[in-house]
Amino acid sequence: MKIFIARGEEQSGPFTLDQVREHLEQGVLLPDDLAFHDGLDDWLPLSELMDSVETALDGSTENAGGKKKLFIGIGATVVVLAIAAVVWFILGLGKNHKRLVWEFATEFNVGSSPAIGADGTVYIGSSDKKVYALDGKTGAKKWEFETGNSVWSSPAIGADGTVYVGSDDKKIHALDGKTGARKWEFVARSYVRSSPAIGKDGTVYVGSKDGKVYALDGETGAKKWDFVTGASVYSSPAIGEDGTVYIGSHDSMVYALDGRNGAKKWEFKTGCRVGSSPAIGADGTVYVGSFDNKIYALDGKTGAKKWEFVTGGKVESAPAIGVDGTVYIGSFDGNVYAIKTDSKGLAKSPWPMRGQNAQHTGRAP
Repeated sequence: MKIFIARGEEQSGPFTLDQVREHLEQGVLLPDDLAFHDGLDDWLPLSELMDSVETALDGSTENAGGKKKLFIGIGATVVVLAIAAVVWFILGLGKNHKRLVWEFATEFNVGSSPAIGADGTVYIGSSDKKVYALDGKTGAKKWEFETGNSVWSSPAIGADGTVYVGSDDKKIHALDGKTGARKWEFVARSYVRSSPAIGKDGTVYVGSKDGKVYALDGETGAKKWDFVTGASVYSSPAIGEDGTVYIGSHDSMVYALDGRNGAKKWEFKTGCRVGSSPAIGADGTVYVGSFDNKIYALDGKTGAKKWEFVTGGKVESAPAIGVDGTVYIGSFDGNVYAIKTDSKGLAKSPWPMRGQNAQHTGRAP
């Protein structure tokens, strides 16, 4: 069972039942949070959902005693099925495991996406509060760095190898890519789940749940400027060829900011919150999704809407742009869409999309 949680405007998950129990015990989740899983018609208070689930599980236990004879009667069948499962694993999953190069286990959920260093090192965060550097060929741990809370932000790698990443400890961390030693940290006022983008001059741009977009000196962590939106910022920035920073906010807006000073160039209002991260086409068009079930194409210079595409569900997915200009994007309606555009590929800018490039290496050129 996959359980999703909503608190105000914020959503998280999916969580397993055991994870929800653990988070409730720790106070991370609250009984009056709203919860949802497949099969429900609407969101329910978490306490109500857990009561119904636990009752169902208790009922299953009681029924198990009454069906003991039946289970004994079909014991032979179970053995046969178990043998078949082993055979299926060897012949089926075994084939998939032949494709596995390596795996590395963290202590909790991994919602962060990897960044890949110039030497092949893989950098990634985990809900176990840590950032890891792994050998890309073997999966061996090179180093780990412990933050003060879960890491959902995806790392970005500077031209000098510095690793920048946000954390739920309200900080943006700058780490030495070779050793994991902390170079600096910047304290925001709330969670940092946005993934950093790096400008041509090394400036680090990132959003925060505190409703701000920050521009930080990549070498020192000093704040160059911040821009206040009307709500949480989970969207990750994209940077245009002229240094303009594009980012969405849960206040339903897409913003274009001057990368030098944070001055607002324009804003575009969608019909609902924007958690999607913008992507910029070669012709300067900005593509972004919204929780109003739409994908927008905006003029990068003026913010004027060029067109919109309606899906059957919320759009939080970050667009990817193919070499021919096709925009690929997912929706909560369960579909992945390929949309024809006139962009002819990604913009040739410092950071045109989440992950920097189509390979999502998360590394500054």
